[in-house]
Amino acid sequence: MGELRAGIYTYAWDLAAEGYDTALGRIAGAGLTAVNLACAYHAGKFLLPHNPRHRVYFAEDGALYFRPDLARYGRLRPRVSRFVADEGDPLADLERACRGRGLEVVAWVVCLHNTWLGERYPDCALWNAFGDPYVHSLTPAHPAVREYLRALLTDVVTRADVAAVELESPGYMGFLHNFHHEIVGVPLDAAQRALLGLSFNPADLDWASKAGIDGKRLRLHVADALDAAWNGDPAPARRLLDAPELAAYLACQQEVVRSLLAELRDAIHLANAHTAVRLFAPPGPDAWESLRYNAVPELADGALAGYAVSDEDARNRARNLRAVMGAKPVYGMVRAIAPDTVDSAAQLGPRVAAWREGGVQGIDFYNYGLMTLPTLDAIGGALGARR
Repeated sequence: MGELRAGIYTYAWDLAAEGYDTALGRIAGAGLTAVNLACAYHAGKFLLPHNPRHRVYFAEDGALYFRPDLARYGRLRPRVSRFVADEGDPLADLERACRGRGLEVVAWVVCLHNTWLGERYPDCALWNAFGDPYVHSLTPAHPAVREYLRALLTDVVTRADVAAVELESPGYMGFLHNFHHEIVGVPLDAAQRALLGLSFNPADLDWASKAGIDGKRLRLHVADALDAAWNGDPAPARRLLDAPELAAYLACQQEVVRSLLAELRDAIHLANAHTAVRLFAPPGPDAWESLRYNAVPELADGALAGYAVSDEDARNRARNLRAVMGAKPVYGMVRAIAPDTVDSAAQLGPRVAAWREGGVQGIDFYNYGLMTLPTLDAIGGALGARR
């Protein structure tokens, strides 16, 4: 299998606050080989146990953490983080700081989860069957959205020497996403959740029409089925979940995502042939996702197996993904923060061992600024760097 690569997800505000020498010294000392910087990220409220400037931090929504070339962008204009004005260019600064330390720079890019853009361009967001935009998620079917992502990723890999790009949320995100003060007072079964997550943006309907699918008719059926469920009759929604017309529409939306990712892969490779493209894979071969499990090898140079819920789950995820990826690398993932990792030393060792047993070529740990320093030490022990 060769040497295990080990990356750690990071935010610009933690690196800037601690100083790159301090933070990267800790990271390299734990046996990690890559720093995965959030280059495009969503809003959040974060407790930072070892940040010397902030212990609670509210992140800007939908912001870029590098200095972009704004001439690249079309109708959708990016939000540039205040760090670019106040702290310099975090991506360029990280690249310089990693030189000579044996650390690679990985660009971690959140693609379609962007409320800042969704609120400003609601015509580019997901639309449910009732015509309501879901501003937390852009639709991959819209030409302006695809243009924006091509520009963003080309920008990232030409502004710094990036070993890999990890693409998060490049597909249809669905209804539930823990949005700010999200309140759902109706008990939603699996059928209702699935139907609420479908997008009927005019751009989605256009793709369906070109595939010979009557998306407008399906939209009315979905709205009627949800109305019925919320008035005491869940049966129509459950029946619709198995309808051939819905299966065809889902297949069309999977093709939308596949074609977008093919465009992004080609744009990244054209801009920098040495930058690898990694995708977050669905949790398993039978997962009902907008990205088909078996499409990942075609679209990526490597795949992330996701956060396992147990050691056995880690082994299974790794083996399933390796079976479809062939010679392309598979990466395990570990949420090294509570509640996933409470007793860090006791839990991290077995989880890392399980990923290794499954045959992964690398493991990514989440997240440097959110974990405690004893947890970082435990990662080093699990990787063999600290005993």
